[in-house]
Amino acid sequence: MTKFSSFNKFVAAVALLSVFALVSAVSARVTVDKEDSHKRVIAHNEEEESKALSSGCKVVREAKTLKALRCPQAVAASLSLAEDIKVFALDDEEVDILRSPRPSAASASANQQIGATIVHNNGNTGNGRKVVVLDTGYNRLHPELSSSYLGGKDFVNNDNDPTDDNGHGSHVAGIITADGIDPKAKGVAPDAGIIAGKVLDENGSGYFSDVVAAIYWAINGSDGIYGNGDDFGADAINLSLGTVRTYKGFCDSALPDLTNAISYAKNKGILVVVAAGNSGNAGVSIPGCISYSTTVGAVNSSDYVASFSGRGNALDITAPGVSIYSSVLLNVYATWSGTSMATPMISGVVALIKSAHPTYTQVQAENKLFTTAKDLGKFGKDKDYGWGRVRANLAVQ
Repeated sequence: MTKFSSFNKFVAAVALLSVFALVSAVSARVTVDKEDSHKRVIAHNEEEESKALSSGCKVVREAKTLKALRCPQAVAASLSLAEDIKVFALDDEEVDILRSPRPSAASASANQQIGATIVHNNGNTGNGRKVVVLDTGYNRLHPELSSSYLGGKDFVNNDNDPTDDNGHGSHVAGIITADGIDPKAKGVAPDAGIIAGKVLDENGSGYFSDVVAAIYWAINGSDGIYGNGDDFGADAINLSLGTVRTYKGFCDSALPDLTNAISYAKNKGILVVVAAGNSGNAGVSIPGCISYSTTVGAVNSSDYVASFSGRGNALDITAPGVSIYSSVLLNVYATWSGTSMATPMISGVVALIKSAHPTYTQVQAENKLFTTAKDLGKFGKDKDYGWGRVRANLAVQ
């Protein structure tokens, strides 16, 4: 455990309090755009784009046939184009711990709960496997995360430095790959590598068009062409994010560009592991409700579904997501809850499965997740637990 001076503790506390305030705002579903004089809209053809550009709009993102444009509010309203839907980090209202001397029992036993500790003891720590995390960025200076960073891109600020300015992305990444310098923070696949795509800003919010572009980047690499030398060759893409809008069934037609991107990933052999959202019985958020997603809900340390966990027909599997201890900003750790925390548990298990079975296809890896899960709730797949709570030790066999 890193030792802090009193001054460093103060700085860390102030930084974390700022982060926690921002995250609470996201959890409360604050959807007001900080640039309220402008709005982002989507064009899908040359006519729509040309009309928007001639009206003073500017293209800010391109992905396949999608073009996101930033327009003055009045212009955006006159064009009648679809809104570039906002997406948010999916952590729930929670208690945060700054270097507390008290152990977090729930988080400390998460690896034990899902059987990952058994897998580690048998020599499988996800070595050589890769996961793309699309989130608020990555704190590559954190001692738990520095060894796992394999590069990245910032889709918010349009550069190649996906530094985390919120903490959510680093918490998610730590659940997958933290080295275990603090044993309570050890990741599910501590030797897996992380490619970081920053698609959420310092407030934990972003746009679906950036997520679409980032998914294609995660598959095709920087040149945008699949099969070239710059492809990452990832096993999974982790999306601990979602929309305010929820569905009790599937939602493939809601945002077709996002559906097509996730389908493309799956066709290329990459699991897209997505949070179910924190709206409970109201349903599963986008993109978790897309049929091609591997959609994750949250349980507590006793395997009861968390009250906030999104429920619906799209839910596939559950993992611990209550009081999960992981890395955040600076050299700090925190205990957070949400389907955001459950999702990287599954991504980590995918890395363990692929480490044990490198030739497995995406279909085989997903099938192992589902068929070996601990069946909870109603027999078989249900809207509360999906196929059940993940069991890493059985999934790797």
